[in-house]
Amino acid sequence: MALYSWNFMIILLLARTVSGQNGENSTITNVVKDPDNEAKVFDDISEATAFIDSSELAVIAFFQDSESKEEEYFKNLVKDNKEWDYGVSYSKTVLNHFNITSNTLSIFRKVDSKRIDLEMDEVKDINTVKLYRFLTINDLRLVTEYNPMTAIGIFESQVKIHLLLFMEKGFEKQEETLMDFRKAAEDLRGKVLFISVDVTLKGNEKVMFYFGLRRNDLPKVAIYNSEDESKKVMNTGDINAKQLTDFCYRFLSGENMEEESEQEELKTEL
Repeated sequence: MALYSWNFMIILLLARTVSGQNGENSTITNVVKDPDNEAKVFDDISEATAFIDSSELAVIAFFQDSESKEEEYFKNLVKDNKEWDYGVSYSKTVLNHFNITSNTLSIFRKVDSKRIDLEMDEVKDINTVKLYRFLTINDLRLVTEYNPMTAIGIFESQVKIHLLLFMEKGFEKQEETLMDFRKAAEDLRGKVLFISVDVTLKGNEKVMFYFGLRRNDLPKVAIYNSEDESKKVMNTGDINAKQLTDFCYRFLSGENMEEESEQEELKTEL
């Protein structure tokens, strides 16, 4: 059973809950609204590229005209959701540079150097909620928080090796551990996706159980290859940047990484 296959039904249910039965008359919950929040306007290529280079995840809307319904939906998205860095351009020069031929919302991700486009006028009944879902599904960061929505983007990423930090949010040394996790992620950018899994969130325990772990084992780190489903739990007691980096490179090199006796004992106890 693949790591994310069990989650597929949860993803479908969540998508239906967020967008509504037909994508109409639906709302986005748990947002921080800011009526003054605006996207940066780019009139030339250098401004847009500098913005992309400076952001871990840049969101740019490209419009062929300034009075489309898609633009209004985008403005509402920006005001209602401050968690992304937004830009917008109406410049033909900029649009041509990025090969834009229709009103498009684009994500530029630094974690896997990937660009993802949503041609808004090609989406049936496009609205602000659907733009929000597009961003949420594809919101991969240097360290991504795992949930049923980000699971879609994780699974579809070109980076197939995933390092997961299983934890209970608020655990002792959480800040220190996440700093080391992020430092290792910087060293392995483009090779390994780093994912934090808070097992106190509904459904996330199932991912933990897939690796044969229990709550009293946490915090714990595991690595997974989404192509061949090979996996390995890091059994060292220290979770620091060097241990994480070495663990990842051993897995990437194909080093024999059979489960140690510690994990076998845990399975027996279960």
